[in-house]
Amino acid sequence: MTLVSQAEYARRLGITRAAVAQWKSAGRLVLEGSKVNVEASDARLKKYRRAGLPEDNEAAKSVKRGRPSVKQGQESVKQAGRLNAEPVCLTCVEVMRRLAELDWTQTFDWSEAAQDERARLAAQCLGWQAVRSDVRDDGHWGGYQLRISSYVAAHGLTEDAIPAGHGFELDVWAVLKACRAELEPIDDGEEVKVRLDLLHLLAHPFTEYDKRL
Repeated sequence: MTLVSQAEYARRLGITRAAVAQWKSAGRLVLEGSKVNVEASDARLKKYRRAGLPEDNEAAKSVKRGRPSVKQGQESVKQAGRLNAEPVCLTCVEVMRRLAELDWTQTFDWSEAAQDERARLAAQCLGWQAVRSDVRDDGHWGGYQLRISSYVAAHGLTEDAIPAGHGFELDVWAVLKACRAELEPIDDGEEVKVRLDLLHLLAHPFTEYDKRL
């Protein structure tokens, strides 16, 4: 029996942590305390999930996880300035701390073109894509669809590659909300990769009508 955290289980399958949280709420995970029983959960997903079990993300399994040392954390921060547009690995707690400092301090252009660019670049902050479709029908509602770029590259465009917006129904607010939610910590010491040069795009406000509480 293999026990892992919810975040690690998400990494094993190359899906979002939000998706695993939804599976937990739907009773599709087998838990031992706070840990996921990998074999039992895999079997349950294969049996009851319409799309079956997502393919294992072998690349993610080889990445060393866990709480970074203080020295490692300091190095990540130093590298951020040097790498600029390159993704850096930080704890979710640190990312959310930085976002909290950015909240309500940014001045955004609220034009349609500028907000379209904001949505697309905000998704890239996580290594995702925010895609729009020119088609208009019952499955294409004129908004955005979020895609996990690494999953698409490895397995093609499947249901598991789309964390939100299956019907292209997301507006800019929903894109920003979904991207920011993926950065929320769910496990102690959980890490994520982000582009710090784009992080400010996920700061509040999400619309020109948002008010600070």
